[in-house]
Amino acid sequence: MKQKDGCFDFEETLYFPSEMFHNLSQINGLKSVFVTGQGRLDMKNRHLYVDFKVKGQMILPCAVSLEDVDYPFEINSSVTFAFYKPLDDEDVIEVKRDTVDLTPVIFQEIMLDVPMRVVKDGATLKTEGNGWKVLNEEDEHEDEDYIDPRLAKLKDYFKDKE
Repeated sequence: MKQKDGCFDFEETLYFPSEMFHNLSQINGLKSVFVTGQGRLDMKNRHLYVDFKVKGQMILPCAVSLEDVDYPFEINSSVTFAFYKPLDDEDVIEVKRDTVDLTPVIFQEIMLDVPMRVVKDGATLKTEGNGWKVLNEEDEHEDEDYIDPRLAKLKDYFKDKE
């Protein structure tokens, strides 16, 4: 980090542990997350202004096959930190204990940038698996004629009632 006149530049590689993504269905992980930016400390107004760029790759589930897809991203953002208790309508982040941690802000920006769905090149929809298969119209008509052997005796029960 280089600093001059209350201004500073920074660059950092961030690592997000896989445990962070266990409860998230829209993203499986992040890799190669690199952040660069500039900050300006304004002691008169007790603000820290930070402009940053985040580049990296999201690991997303394919909407068709659920296989991992590497999805590159690049985000430019700005954030203002306040060294006091902000009012409700102020668009600033309160600094606790005089320490600014940009990582949660960066994570939030990345999560806002996750696309709704991605499809892996060459992904095909599975039509059958262990104990299941997708039926087309022809299979559906064949399936209507099928009688479950466990219920076959019920067919005879209704013949007597007519």
